[in-house]
Amino acid sequence: MKNHAEDTDKNYAPHLIVIGGTSGVGLALAVHHLQLGWQVSVVGRRMAKIEHINSQYPTIRTYACELTDDTQIKNLLERLSSIRFDRLVYSAGSYTNERTHQLNQVDSDKMLAINLQAFEQVFSWASKQLKQQSQPIDVVNNNITNSNVTHNDATHNNATNNLKPSLICLASIAGTLNYPYASLYAKSKRAMIATASAYRLALDPYNIQVTCIASGYIDTQALRDLNDGDASHKPFIMSTQTAVTNIMKAIDDDVELAVFPKSMRYITRTLNHLPKPVLNWILRSKLDKPA
Repeated sequence: MKNHAEDTDKNYAPHLIVIGGTSGVGLALAVHHLQLGWQVSVVGRRMAKIEHINSQYPTIRTYACELTDDTQIKNLLERLSSIRFDRLVYSAGSYTNERTHQLNQVDSDKMLAINLQAFEQVFSWASKQLKQQSQPIDVVNNNITNSNVTHNDATHNNATNNLKPSLICLASIAGTLNYPYASLYAKSKRAMIATASAYRLALDPYNIQVTCIASGYIDTQALRDLNDGDASHKPFIMSTQTAVTNIMKAIDDDVELAVFPKSMRYITRTLNHLPKPVLNWILRSKLDKPA
């Protein structure tokens, strides 16, 4: 793993942190920002994937962290606290198909930890970091001698004052459906959507953007692995690049909750207007759960 020090170059580029950024949509977003000229840091669990990124994208900072381990999360956030960043994406997720597998203790703990508990820890930390960085440049300059803010911090603030800092989380379209028999995965993603909405309201006075992404099926390796190597049968499945395009548009447009593709957004909207007994029957007997 790379050992990185905080940048001291005065020619700052905006900085992106992606939690769960070593594969799938997280990595695609990291590479997209890298191509736009951003500094990029990614956090992942598997060392093989981290080593691959170190080889293929040597300018990307990489960090290893098991998001089910509180100690590792705390250590990670301590390390990241030395880095000024402008955008954080929480892309980590865990899924077990509860239609075909009985939910056991290990799967239950893992989904709750990654989809909700670690997400809440990261968003709490990131919001505090961005609030500290959101002070106007004159306030930063006045406090330089009385705080840990450095000249480079102030320069960074000035260089990026036209970029709205943002927190982004990747939920799922499954979390937009409200019915009693939803899976743990769907309920945790629904909680993520609600949490992001609360952060958006709370951080608005600081001019910090919060956007939640609730997408349908994305043709990632993880989804293919869950479907014997081929997920093409999933309804309205989209490519990773299409997902990135939709996500970036949602960020650029400062959307609170981006639900796509349109076809699935219309379907879920219709389903939510059905009587609850009908909705429960449909979802328990007919529909697969997005992964």
